[in-house]
Amino acid sequence: MEINSIVKDPTPHFTHETIKCGICRTELQRGASIYQEGLSFGIVCEKCYKNNSSDDLELMANLFLAYGGYFGMKKRSEFSLYKEIKKLTAKIQPGKTPDSLISLNIKMLHRAVLYGVTPQEVILGLKILIEE
Repeated sequence: MEINSIVKDPTPHFTHETIKCGICRTELQRGASIYQEGLSFGIVCEKCYKNNSSDDLELMANLFLAYGGYFGMKKRSEFSLYKEIKKLTAKIQPGKTPDSLISLNIKMLHRAVLYGVTPQEVILGLKILIEE
């Protein structure tokens, strides 16, 4: 699906409520370029639109809907993909079903986006860790 560009009409009927990006929660100013794909994840600011694929935007919106938070909510400098993987792999128990691994991956990805790490950066980080 293609994301449509919308230029917000600066009419007075929007004065009572602030509109925020559905991903990073940045307050959108009157006349700013905003983007929306259907009704799936609300309005997205130009920065989030340019820095993420449509699939990543939808994934992050679903993570935030399910688990709360927003992109970059926490300081990125406090996040370590390596430490996060170590923490989550310590929870893996022999004989558990693959569903538990999927759940751990979802939790890791959600924590990463809370710290402002994009899904693509997580994938790249995992590839680098695997190659070491």
